[in-house]
Amino acid sequence: MILEPIKPRVLGLRAIPNVDPQLARDLKLQPHHRALGLITCTSDDALYTALDAGTKAAEVDVVYARSFYAGAAHASGPLSGEVIGILAAADEEIVASGLSAALGYLETSAWFYAADEAGKLAFFPHVIPSVGRYLAGLAGVPVGTPMAYLIAPPIEATLGLDAALKAAEVDLKVFYAPPSETNYAGGLLTGSIESVQAAASAFQNTVVDLAVRPRVVTPAPDLECLTASVARTRAVKGAGGTLPYRILESGLELAEKPDACTHLFDNRSLVPKGHPAIRFRGKLDLLQALVLDAQVAAHAEGMADIVSDLEDVLRFLRQLLGAEVSGRPMPVLSVGGFDAEELHRLSHNTMKFFGVGWVVPDVTMGATAVKLNLLRATCREVEIAASDAHGDESHLAPANRDALLHGLNRLSNAIYVLVCKVVARRKGRTETASNP
Repeated sequence: MILEPIKPRVLGLRAIPNVDPQLARDLKLQPHHRALGLITCTSDDALYTALDAGTKAAEVDVVYARSFYAGAAHASGPLSGEVIGILAAADEEIVASGLSAALGYLETSAWFYAADEAGKLAFFPHVIPSVGRYLAGLAGVPVGTPMAYLIAPPIEATLGLDAALKAAEVDLKVFYAPPSETNYAGGLLTGSIESVQAAASAFQNTVVDLAVRPRVVTPAPDLECLTASVARTRAVKGAGGTLPYRILESGLELAEKPDACTHLFDNRSLVPKGHPAIRFRGKLDLLQALVLDAQVAAHAEGMADIVSDLEDVLRFLRQLLGAEVSGRPMPVLSVGGFDAEELHRLSHNTMKFFGVGWVVPDVTMGATAVKLNLLRATCREVEIAASDAHGDESHLAPANRDALLHGLNRLSNAIYVLVCKVVARRKGRTETASNP
């Protein structure tokens, strides 16, 4: 699929707390470089940008970074991949911080894309708004300079770089002539953030066009390039200066939304469908479906109060989802007239309030209790997904993020209270039937 992400995989990861002096000598380490962090990966250029991100997060230096010949498909071993990178610092904790930043960048920001439907032609139209010390040193530019890191197979890269240089006011600081160790080519271009974004878009446009029409010298006048409907490099005249869609992380603008992406907020904030916030929203959607399923069971068993309580839960989840997307204040949890803290107290005193101890669900409790227990368990999954999605880089304000996490934590208490209500009711009926 065109423009589908090709995610890198980390294969080997280790730290050396105190490197041997002989190895330090041959790696040409500085005197303060006592600890090393080593990483191998399936994607060389993705790792190079990730190592650069490590230099922005910690006082680490990239002391070794090399691609392996022929690429990951012909690696020397299962942990070799396509590239090795080594970070060095004064101690192991600093190295760990740099490695952590690099891993995070590989997970959220740096990957190749497919230029063809079969996914066989991979290229790297990557924009870095502010480079760290590693890439700044390679390009001979100040730290913080915007950069377009553009890589593709040989003919694609050559044509793409030419288009990129013509599309914007950028400078080609490094040219990776074909063939590289992995038989690719490309370059590092610098300029303003707007310029490097335009250059990357032009590069992308050219590579995708070549993939679709590989043997065309002069296009027929009536032939529409596929890439005209996928991506373009320059602003559309009279259309507000932008194309309608935009990849949030890279800033690349598109004329159509790629199938592999979805909206974080709107057309200008497209993210991969595996983005943590999208995963969280999917979990919320599943949770709402399970609430409705439990309502159907409660209605069938004549438990009108449970149906009503679950309606409170459903309303809370719908408002929560809307607030997460829009940034509005989070809703306040209330189920059956009880607020979040009262529900928490009830869930920890079930013997006192319901006459039942810790509930271990089984089939004899009936459909409603079993479905409520599934709902309770899923609440825990949703809470974890929320924590993953809304960490330090959450789009939510801190108070709103805390309210979201607290509300989901108390929601599982609320569902457990409903489980206990149903179990207590069934227990009461059983005791009445056995003691007429």
